[in-house]
Amino acid sequence: MDRIRFLLPVLLVSLSACAPGEPVTPDGDAAGSAVPAGTLHNGPAFQFNEIAEGVYHIVGTGSLTAGANSVAIVNEEDVMLVDSHISPAAAFVLQEELLNITDKPIRYVVNTHYHFDHADGNQVFGDDVEVIGHRFTREALEGNPLEGRTFQTFTSGIPGQIEQLQIDVDGASEADRAELEERLFVLENYRDALAEVRPTPPNLTLDRKMTIFAGDREIQLLFVGRAHTGGDVLVYLPAEGILCSGDLLVEGLAFMGDGYVDEWIGALDAVAELDFDTVLPGHGAAFTGKDKVASFRSYLADLWTQTNQLHGQGVSAPDAAAMVDLTVHSNAYPQIEGPGADALAVQRIYELLDGEE
Repeated sequence: MDRIRFLLPVLLVSLSACAPGEPVTPDGDAAGSAVPAGTLHNGPAFQFNEIAEGVYHIVGTGSLTAGANSVAIVNEEDVMLVDSHISPAAAFVLQEELLNITDKPIRYVVNTHYHFDHADGNQVFGDDVEVIGHRFTREALEGNPLEGRTFQTFTSGIPGQIEQLQIDVDGASEADRAELEERLFVLENYRDALAEVRPTPPNLTLDRKMTIFAGDREIQLLFVGRAHTGGDVLVYLPAEGILCSGDLLVEGLAFMGDGYVDEWIGALDAVAELDFDTVLPGHGAAFTGKDKVASFRSYLADLWTQTNQLHGQGVSAPDAAAMVDLTVHSNAYPQIEGPGADALAVQRIYELLDGEE
């Protein structure tokens, strides 16, 4: 079975390499406002990987729940952040740690899409910051995304996970206890951070393309079609040959529970036409070249075709998820160990085939 797992502990509670010590307590200087709940962490929360001059792929260390990667583009006079992370706490700490890289002010925050792990930090940015996203993203965040299927799928189990971790800590050997305590500490802080989330939509939107000239740097914001969501925005640096892809294209298999899988294929065709060498994805490590564009396109086309056929035969979505065979793609995606596909992806395709948006 295709053992894709989008469970919160796997995605969000990977442990920091830092030795546990006195938790870091942000002082509030970076954001100039009260410190949100859930900011305590042991050691640095983010690793800043410089990809090109002034362009940093920001990856969580695991000491604080970040949920997704972000990108900092440090320009002559200001900074653009691509995605604001999973909570006000994570965005707040990111601002503080960004001061180790630059003291230039954040002028722009781009939401690649509306999902909580990319946009729930929006609220910490002041009125002087342009939060930019697709019109669809604004509409989604103006709605009630905390009641949506995706947010609930990833967060509703947190109380039970905390309870189980506490049981595991109480029964752990001395050798295992420190690691379990750190996992519990991180998850409890994320629980506290969730309580303060107020979905905050972009205050500046685009439909197809926006170009920002920040000093000598050209930054293109592109919508190439519905894909991972209805409003994915790519951040493209043509001179540097860098594409910040959000979750439209990631290192492995992207979450498809809100996707437009058939249209996603065409969006990837448009991505392949861009001139880039390096991709900074919303999840996973940075990578080079366009091989992953082709492999993911092939996977999506196969998934759509097989699921469409099973839908036409009257097979239920759960049964179809077990029957779809994508093992031919296992060289590109080693987590595929046998027949089967992610149930939420197949459910979403059935919704699209049934005319649901």
